[in-house]
Amino acid sequence: MCKYCRTIFFLSIVLILFTFVAGAQDRVSKTLDKNYIWNIQDTSKAGDLHVVFRKSFTVTDINTSASLNLFAYNRFSVFINGKYLMRGPVRFENKGPEYASCNISSYLKKGKNVIVVVVHRFDHTGQIMAHEAGFTALIMLGDSKNSQIKTDGSWKVSQEFSYLHRPFAWSSIRENIDARKMPANYISGTFDDHSWENAVAVKNLKNFVPLRKQELPFQQETDINNIVVNGKPASRQLPITVKKGDTLKVTLPDYYQAYVSLDLDAEAGTLVHIFDKDGELNNAYITRNGLQNYTSFNTYGTKHFVIYVVNGSLKLNRLRVIERRYPLKRVGSFTSNDKLLNSLWDRLTRSLQIISEDAYVDCADRERVEWMDCDPPAFDVTRTAMEGPDLKGKKMYADARLLKQMLRRTALSQGPDGRVKAHTCSDRWDIHGYMEDRACDWVEGVRRYYESTGDKAFIRELWYPITQQLNWFLARRTERGLVKAREWELSTNPLRYQVCEGTGLNAFIFKALADAAYLGKEIGHNKESLFFGDAAEKLRTAINKHLWDKNRGTYYSGYMDDEDAAKKMFAKQHCNITMNNGYAEPTFEAAIFAVDQGIVPTARLDSVRQFLKDKWDKPYCFMSYYYSFKQMYAENDNKSDGKILDMIRERWKPMLDYDWQTSWEHYFEEGSKVHVYSIFPAYFFSSYVLGVRPDGPVWTKKVIIDPRLGDLNYASGSVVTEFGKIAVAWTRTTDGMKFNINVPKGVSATLKLNGEHKVADFQLNHKKMVIEKTGNQYGINLSSGKWSGAIKYAD
Repeated sequence: MCKYCRTIFFLSIVLILFTFVAGAQDRVSKTLDKNYIWNIQDTSKAGDLHVVFRKSFTVTDINTSASLNLFAYNRFSVFINGKYLMRGPVRFENKGPEYASCNISSYLKKGKNVIVVVVHRFDHTGQIMAHEAGFTALIMLGDSKNSQIKTDGSWKVSQEFSYLHRPFAWSSIRENIDARKMPANYISGTFDDHSWENAVAVKNLKNFVPLRKQELPFQQETDINNIVVNGKPASRQLPITVKKGDTLKVTLPDYYQAYVSLDLDAEAGTLVHIFDKDGELNNAYITRNGLQNYTSFNTYGTKHFVIYVVNGSLKLNRLRVIERRYPLKRVGSFTSNDKLLNSLWDRLTRSLQIISEDAYVDCADRERVEWMDCDPPAFDVTRTAMEGPDLKGKKMYADARLLKQMLRRTALSQGPDGRVKAHTCSDRWDIHGYMEDRACDWVEGVRRYYESTGDKAFIRELWYPITQQLNWFLARRTERGLVKAREWELSTNPLRYQVCEGTGLNAFIFKALADAAYLGKEIGHNKESLFFGDAAEKLRTAINKHLWDKNRGTYYSGYMDDEDAAKKMFAKQHCNITMNNGYAEPTFEAAIFAVDQGIVPTARLDSVRQFLKDKWDKPYCFMSYYYSFKQMYAENDNKSDGKILDMIRERWKPMLDYDWQTSWEHYFEEGSKVHVYSIFPAYFFSSYVLGVRPDGPVWTKKVIIDPRLGDLNYASGSVVTEFGKIAVAWTRTTDGMKFNINVPKGVSATLKLNGEHKVADFQLNHKKMVIEKTGNQYGINLSSGKWSGAIKYAD
C-alpha cells in the first residue's frame, strides 16, 4: 500500500470510529477504558486464554443502588457471592466493543461480598475476532465516586487451568475440561484466594477501542422442563448412577440454543463425553473427587444429546438445560382452516426465536454467524409476530434492536477500500468474506430500520460508511455504465461467483443507490442525495439499454467481456447457460430481481412477468421464493394467492415431518435444518393472508389491510405492527366474505378487497356503504376502532 493510500485509509478509519464513538461514550465507558487488567501471561499470541478474577468488597447499606459495568476480550461469566449472575459480552466487531451494565442490588448482602469473573480470551470463531486479552469492570455502590470499585491491582487473579486444548469449531466453542486442575468452589464467596496473584494493568492499549454501553437487552435464560433421559422423564430417575460404558440419551421437548449444567458426585478422573451427533455440542469433562458441577460456558443448538461415561463412574444428581436467546415474545397469531399452515406459522416463528441470540444468526446447528442476509427475512417476521422487552417503559412491538445492531456491526466491518463484509464479528476472509449483494442488503436494511423507527441519529451515524460502500460500486462502472462485480444473490443463481455486468447485482445496486438518495435527503445531506439519486437513474437506464433482450422480452442475466472464462465457470458449476456475443441468456433470477428491485419500466413489466409466469414453482433455493411470493402477490389475483399457499404446503411440509420441526436452509439439497432462510412464510401469512402491512414509514401511522385468502375458507389472527397488534378475522361466504378488524388508536387504515367481481352489497358496522374500485381492488379508509362488515359479489 502506497503512502498516500495508507494516509487515506488511516483517515477513513479515524472518521468511521469517531462517527461511532462520538456521543456514545459516557462517564462509565471512559473509566472502563483506562482500567483493563489481566494476569502476567503473554496475551499477544493467538489461542485460548482463561483466567479468574476475584474481588472482595464491603457493603454497608443494602438499600443503596448498586450496578456492575464490565467488559472483556472476549467472553466472561459473573458470579456474586457464589450465585450466577450473567455471561457476556454481546458479540462485537473489534472497532465497536460494548460494555454490559446491570443492577446487582439483589445479589448483595450487608458486610463482605465477593465478585468472581471467569474470563475467556477464545481464539477466533464465527462470532469472535482475535484480540489481545483484557478485562475491565466498575462496580458502583450508590452515586458517590468514593463508592466506586474499579479493576486494579487489588483484584486477585489465577489462570483457569482446567480448560485444556480444544478442537476448533466455527460456531459453538467446544470444551475440554479437567476439573482436577482447579480447586473446588473457586467461584464461591468463601473460597480462600490469598495465595492468588494480584492482577496487573494491561499497559499496551493501542488496540483497545473506546467502549460504548450495550444497547441490546440481555439474553433470556430459561430452564427447560420435561427433559427425557433414555425414554423416561429425567425428574423420576435422578439421581442416576452412571458407570464406564453407560450412555444417557437426553431428549428435549423442542430444539433449543442452550447450555448444559450437570451436578455430579464422582470419583476423580472419570471422563464424560457430552455430544450431539447432529450439532456442535462435543465436550469432554474429567471429574475431580466428590460433589461438583459442570456447566458449559457456550451454548449449543440441540434437541437430542448424549452423556457417555468413558471410564470411571459418577452419580448424576441434577441435569439442567438452559435455553439462552434474545427475549423475543410471540404476541402475533395466525389461525386458518388449514392445520398445516397453522403449524407452519407456529414453527417458523419459533425458529426465528431459536436463531435470535445477541444477533440474528444464519443457523443454530452449524455456523451461528451474523450474516447481512439474515435480513431479509428475519426482521420481516420480527416485525409482524414479535414483541421485545420494554425500553424505558415503552412497549417494543416490532422490535428493531437486533436489526440495528446488525447494521452497525456491518458498518464497523468496513475495510479501507469501502467494502463492508458479508458477515460480522469474525476473521473469516474466504470467498464469502465480501459479497457484493449483501452490501446492497445492508443499505436496504438501513432504510427498513429507519422507516420502522424514524431514528435519524442512527442514519447519520451510518451515513459515511454507506457513501464509501456505494462509491466502491460506482468506481466499477464500465463504458456501458454498468457495475462490473461479482454476482451471487442466491445459491441457485447460474451466474453466482461470475465477475461480470450482471442484471441481478446491478438491480440490487440501483436499489441501494435509490435508498441512499432517500436517506440522504431525510438527514439533510442534499448534495449527496442528489448525487446518488442521479447515479441510480443512470444505472437503471444502462441496465435497460444494454441488458434487455428484446427477443425474449426480458433481461439477459449478464454481460461477460471474457466469454471463454465465463463458459469455463458455468461448466465448473454444472450450469447450462448459453452465451451470445458476451451476453448470458435470460434467467429467472435476473428477471425476478429486475422486477423486485424496481428497474423495469412500466411498458416492459407485463413482458417480464409473462417470462416469469411459468417459472414460479421450479425448484429454487428457499430465498428465491421470498422474492417470488412478493411478485405473485403483486398480481392481485386470487389464483396466484392460492398458488403461493400450494407451493408452501408442498415445499415446507417436510420441515414439519422432520423431528426438529424447524426452518431449513435448502428445499432440495442438504444444508442446515435450523436456518433463517425459510422462515418467511410466517411473514406472508401475517402480511398477505391476514393482509396487514405498513402503508409508508412509521411516522405516517398508516396501514394497509388487504387479505389474500387464496383457497382458505377462513383466517384470523393478530399481526404485530409498530403501533401494536392489529386483530383481523376473515370468513368466506357463498357470495363474498365477512370480516372483523381492530385498528389501534391513532392509526388509520386502508381496507382493500378483491376486485375480480362486481360488488352487490357492502356493509360496515351494520351500515350499507359505498366501496370504490381503484385498479383491480376495492378500497375504503378506516379510522381507529373496531370494525365488522361483509362484502357480497354480484357474480
